[in-house]
Amino acid sequence: MIELRQLRYLIAAAEAGSFSRAARNLNIKQATLSRHILEVEKRLGMVLFDRKTRGATLTGDGATYLRVAQRIMKEWEELNAWVRATNNGHAGKLAVGFYTSFSAGNLRATLSEFGKYHPDVRLRGFERDRDMLLAGIENGLLDIAIMIGEAPYQGLMSRSFWSERILVAMPEGHALAQRDRIHWTDLIGERFLLMEQDPGPETRNMLLGKLGMPGYSPEIDMEDIRRDTVLSVIALGGHISIVAESALGIHVPGVVFREVHETNGHMRIGFSGYWREDNDNPVLRRFLDFVATRYSLPSVPGPQPPSQQPGKEPS
Repeated sequence: MIELRQLRYLIAAAEAGSFSRAARNLNIKQATLSRHILEVEKRLGMVLFDRKTRGATLTGDGATYLRVAQRIMKEWEELNAWVRATNNGHAGKLAVGFYTSFSAGNLRATLSEFGKYHPDVRLRGFERDRDMLLAGIENGLLDIAIMIGEAPYQGLMSRSFWSERILVAMPEGHALAQRDRIHWTDLIGERFLLMEQDPGPETRNMLLGKLGMPGYSPEIDMEDIRRDTVLSVIALGGHISIVAESALGIHVPGVVFREVHETNGHMRIGFSGYWREDNDNPVLRRFLDFVATRYSLPSVPGPQPPSQQPGKEPS
């Protein structure tokens, strides 16, 4: 069997045109280099170099063998570089689950910038409802899920990521469209259209909490439609909706957006990330660090390989 270091010696000798010069470049003894190249020739049953007093040049067989050896060494070095990059999170895969709009907002900006700085990471996005996202984390199909709120889930790590403004989506001819500021009390008596899928149920609960009062409950229609379809229906008139800032990237003619304000300013809603504590994907660790840096968040303990988790000795 030919050793990798012997291929390296052979390549160095061919490039230097001299055994002595190649040995100096490799910082080894010339006798060591000569012995290994001679062993390669004996095992192959062919002469690779014409040895002369002024140096060594490749034979025809040697030139052919050199081309293959160079390809092998290049692929070996690329493989090692990939392993190093994968182990430190610079390469690999990251499966991200979400149910917010991906057309604009912090989610799109964050994943886009992370991909820019880590071009060797393959990002995969999955849009599902909350139950499906949680199941995806549990069974390992997802590395992280980004969802509205800060609800704790048993067995999962979590942290707050960012927040987005709450907006009212309405027909451009709506009376409230002429206002710069809209408060919750301005929405009493309106008819709302929401998705049955997440974040529709959460938005419904928020509306009931903000607008519900003795003798009055907001009229909310829940439909099994997508986010862009909701906005298309709103453009026809008769409904308004509540959306997060990320929906601004969905351009539907006839629909305008206005911020919802409270006494202390415009209302915002928080997003959090959830992942399994035993997820040892190095890319996930790098992504969590990236989010913390991007949004000036305090760092949190991230996923560690089992051999490095507290209380466990390396195997």
